Amino acid sequence: MPSPKGDPTYIKNKDQYFMDVATAISLASTHPKAPGGCIIVRNREIIGDGRSIYTDSKIEVDCISYAIASAAKNGTATVGAVIYSTRYPFSTSVFQAHVMGITKIYMQAHEWEPYYADEYKRAARLARELKIAIIPLWSTEDPRFTKNTNDRNHPVLEEYENPYEPDEYDPDNAETSLDDDTIPL
Repeated sequence: MPSPKGDPTYIKNKDQYFMDVATAISLASTHPKAPGGCIIVRNREIIGDGRSIYTDSKIEVDCISYAIASAAKNGTATVGAVIYSTRYPFSTSVFQAHVMGITKIYMQAHEWEPYYADEYKRAARLARELKIAIIPLWSTEDPRFTKNTNDRNHPVLEEYENPYEPDEYDPDNAETSLDDDTIPL
């Protein structure tokens, strides 16, 4: 739905904007190997935020669990909200999102941490079962896909008016051919 003209809350690329906010929150993460940040957004408003925590007692708290807990602590309804996270969610976070009525998780596309590969596979299976979409967001556009080189305005096609026009073949004079590889018999 387009924004009304003159709307001061309009965000041109809201997915990139909210992912940038989640990236800024991830700077406060205490996880030494995989810092993460997350925000929960409903109607273009941030209703919860969280960061990955690694405690002295070696307990790991996922940034999505932290964000859901902060929204619940404030008593904010999360039904219909969207999650933006810099890390792939854990299976417990996927289930918490399902319980809170969240059906979309945007994650920053990057290399997986190999230590968590099995956990991510479990989370993906659970998300598929609970009908929660996990959507990767790329931070930069791939330059290979920015311009279609096979479009109709390509310079090679400009010299011809109609590339599908029939050629000037005369069936009465079969000896004349426009092909280079033909040999008269």
